Amino acid sequence: MTLLHRRKNGTLTMLLVASATLLLSASGASAQARIALRSDQPKEVTLGVDGRITLDAAAFFPLDKGSLAYQPTGALKAEPFRMAAGTSVTQARLGFFSHYDKWSGRIDVNYAGQRITFCDIYAAYDFNPHTNIVLGHQIEPLSLGVSTSTRSNSLTGPLPVDFLIPYGRHWGISGTHWGEHYWLSAGLFAGGTERIQARENHQGEGYGAAMRAIWRPYNTEERTLHLGLSAAIRTPERVTSDEGVVTVGGRSGSLVENRTFIAGRLSGIDHYSICDLEAAYRDDRFFVQGEALYTTFSATSGGGSLTNGTRVQLLAKGERSSFWGAYLVGSYMLRGKQRSYSSGGAVFSNVHRTVEPGGNVELMAGASVLDAKPIIGKGYELISALNWYPNRAMMLGLSHTFTDLSEEATAQGRLHLLRDKPLSYHTLQLRAQFVF
Repeated sequence: MTLLHRRKNGTLTMLLVASATLLLSASGASAQARIALRSDQPKEVTLGVDGRITLDAAAFFPLDKGSLAYQPTGALKAEPFRMAAGTSVTQARLGFFSHYDKWSGRIDVNYAGQRITFCDIYAAYDFNPHTNIVLGHQIEPLSLGVSTSTRSNSLTGPLPVDFLIPYGRHWGISGTHWGEHYWLSAGLFAGGTERIQARENHQGEGYGAAMRAIWRPYNTEERTLHLGLSAAIRTPERVTSDEGVVTVGGRSGSLVENRTFIAGRLSGIDHYSICDLEAAYRDDRFFVQGEALYTTFSATSGGGSLTNGTRVQLLAKGERSSFWGAYLVGSYMLRGKQRSYSSGGAVFSNVHRTVEPGGNVELMAGASVLDAKPIIGKGYELISALNWYPNRAMMLGLSHTFTDLSEEATAQGRLHLLRDKPLSYHTLQLRAQFVF
């Protein structure tokens, strides 16, 4: 019996080592198998698996933490303010996809924020190589930062994008058509991001529409200029009440420290709208990407309110409250060519299709600003990073972020200012990502 167990353990170890070797040697791995639906069926089904794992390690250095106190959820009194270094699997995602003739489908399971949820669950039909329609649980056509998959993000998402687009995916239908110099997409959406199962006597989950239009004056293998705009209008998700509650918050620096210091809650909201302008340029060495966003919340006929946890602002009937933000990030390739561009998706990857022997090396810098005053707060961040791509499937990056916040940024009332000095801090982060 002992010998049998040893053989099983040895076989398992060999399989694990062989699997790891195959994964690490793949520059752009995608597990696929082809099977026929029937013996007399001329078409074939393509079945595949892909995914990604992102590991972040971060350390935080508040400038004057002695002037601050923090009251954790459920605590009776405030404690000395701390930001502890840590390591976290910030995302682990596994996707299953299929393709048959002009039809395709996908379902993804995602682990993020200590939770496991379904993400993309949809079916798509291609009328031709440049036109398709997608039905299911999907990301809406809005913003270059949001539309870019996390597999192509070398840094933590910008603060204004995280704050000003207060949702992720919804159930809906969208259509996309593109050509060499343009890309157009629009859709209608309803239902929440994580609420897949309907419940008895359930409240509504909101509905809305979104669109994104891109113009590419030139778009070649060596150079791309990307100009676009997008917009969305949506009613809040009224799952537990009819009050029209929307929570907003933006994370800066790292997902390891998952607190949102600039955070607020709006109630009595009839609808909200998002407007976005985006621009990007890349050639063999340089890349730059920027966005400007403007979000407006409109109160119901009964009025509403806006709070950051310590202060409250009442909103009269139909009154609007607007916030804005912007970011700009650029990079220069110290080794290898700049990232690739997807004409069909109107997004950039974080690595070129061809990686130099020994890997591509990238130097990045950026800045962003968010203005949600006078109640929720204002903040800006400065970012620098060095990224190494040993192959198309792997990335190792080191980044530094400086974050400066206003006195209204109280993490929904949990951050206490003892000497009227707002929070500022440095973040040093190491990110490792494997895409297969």
